[in-house]
Amino acid sequence: MHTAEEAARLLKVKQSWLERQAAARKVPFSMLGGSYRFSDRHLAEIVRMNEVSPAPDTGDGARSTRPRRIRRRTPDTSEAAAGFERLRPRPRSGPRLAS
Repeated sequence: MHTAEEAARLLKVKQSWLERQAAARKVPFSMLGGSYRFSDRHLAEIVRMNEVSPAPDTGDGARSTRPRRIRRRTPDTSEAAAGFERLRPRPRSGPRLAS
């Protein structure tokens, strides 16, 4: 059995991260004497849980599998609430004009 400090050193993670994960019940551990303890089997399971496999090559030349951002359409003046004027950008240079 390894202490949280030893386990963190073996996993090459911060001890605080490992303790937070254990406290949130996201990684396997044993509680002995009020301290987190990690067996070799626990450590192997933690590594397996955090393993990321490479994406398969589709061969179509796609650069990214992230979804495209959708641009939101800004409402035109006909959709603006009655009695309100659309906001206009402030001029970048020169003095401000009082309305």
